[in-house]
Amino acid sequence: MSSEPVQYAQPRATGAVSGNVSGAVAKRRLHVRTRDYLAAQIRDRTVAELAMFAKGLAVVLVTVVPIVLTVIVVSKAMIENGIVMTALRVPQSLEAAGYTAETATQRLLDEIATLNRNSNAAKPKTALGDTQLIDALSSIETPAGNIDLKSFQSLIQKVLGKKIVQISGEITTRNEDGKELLRLRLRQTPGREGLIDVETAAGAENLFRKAALNLLEHIDPEIAAGIYFREYGDEESAMRLTAVALAGGHKDAEKYALNLRTYIYLSRGQVAEAMQATESARAMDPDFVAAEYTRAFVLLAQKKPEDALEAVRRGVERAPQSDNSYNSLGIVLNAMGRKDEAIDAHRTALSKNARSIVAYRRLAAVFREARRDKEASEALLTGVAVVPSSAMLQLDYGEDLQRQGRNYEAIGPLRKAFEAQPDNIRFQIALAETEHALGHAAEAVKLAASVKSRLGSGEKFSGNIRQRADALVARVGSGTEAVAK
Repeated sequence: MSSEPVQYAQPRATGAVSGNVSGAVAKRRLHVRTRDYLAAQIRDRTVAELAMFAKGLAVVLVTVVPIVLTVIVVSKAMIENGIVMTALRVPQSLEAAGYTAETATQRLLDEIATLNRNSNAAKPKTALGDTQLIDALSSIETPAGNIDLKSFQSLIQKVLGKKIVQISGEITTRNEDGKELLRLRLRQTPGREGLIDVETAAGAENLFRKAALNLLEHIDPEIAAGIYFREYGDEESAMRLTAVALAGGHKDAEKYALNLRTYIYLSRGQVAEAMQATESARAMDPDFVAAEYTRAFVLLAQKKPEDALEAVRRGVERAPQSDNSYNSLGIVLNAMGRKDEAIDAHRTALSKNARSIVAYRRLAAVFREARRDKEASEALLTGVAVVPSSAMLQLDYGEDLQRQGRNYEAIGPLRKAFEAQPDNIRFQIALAETEHALGHAAEAVKLAASVKSRLGSGEKFSGNIRQRADALVARVGSGTEAVAK
């Protein structure tokens, strides 16, 4: 018997296991070799050589890497959205105030995003570029700014057959009667078509707000029409833009434009026209859920509440995840006097979309009608906390505080509403009333003078607004005449 030790054969790894083991070992060896090499290079190099190496690495990071990132960002924006926006040119005075070309461009895009986010339209929101992508591009302060965007545009159009729209523009200044006027012009290529040309003496922020809405009018007139109607109470502008949408050239906008017209007709008491508009929208698309809601409201106007409830419930069944479904249900239930059910419906809408401006406003209205004033105030307070950019929520909250005699607290939200929409007469009146109540005579007189001027021009206002306007002018008195002069 041999005295040599017995050699036991080790089991051999087979298939994927063997490959994984050998791969892992190879990776560990590579890491070790790389680490040892770098350690040796650092150990054997002088401080001057290491400094040169660091400088070379820095050059690569600030030139090559940003160029690659720019290519990715621009290409992605073009492919996904079909729109790319170059940085606005701005005057030195605006740069001195902190609005560089990049920040001014981003503010404009942010305002567009805010308008879209706050829009209550049934239509899916417009995407003008991607603000995060544009922000990433604008942050690159390197030779990457010299990249020829037209080359990328041409390449994407040829390879993918996608039409790319490039938007560019500038902000300029001029003085008139001692006031600095800011003017923003945007154009699109191909075609060098002028998109917007707006001017204001109310500062940069007001310029961006006006420009954003004007730009949205060109890109998506139906969404802009909804904002004019719901947030500004401007029926004439809303009707004008629905006409633009119905004229063609804006894909899938027609049925939404007709649906919005239904609401406008109802607000004017034109029930027959409202029914015709909603039926036309349904004829375009029998599966158009939003038409169920407008039809329900028309049926309410025709004193057919049960039929209205049936129509709106069909909409809820077809779109159970939509906050619009439950807000519409709540409106119908409230009109039928079923307030507790209406409150539950609006709360469900908020569970679907915590930023639903309609839900907060309608919920507060139902609470107030039910004499649950504290809960109405809480709903509006939550609304302005969640969606502070909504001028209508700020107005509702301020007017709620007015009714409680809390004018000192009301002035804040009313000023925010007015600053967002300084041309909205309802906001002018509400703020003037509160300024007057607080003894701020100069501010009240200035606002009342503007209201008086608009009344004298023959501008038309709804009954309630007209009554408040007349009462304000009478209350503030002769001071408005001095301001007008």
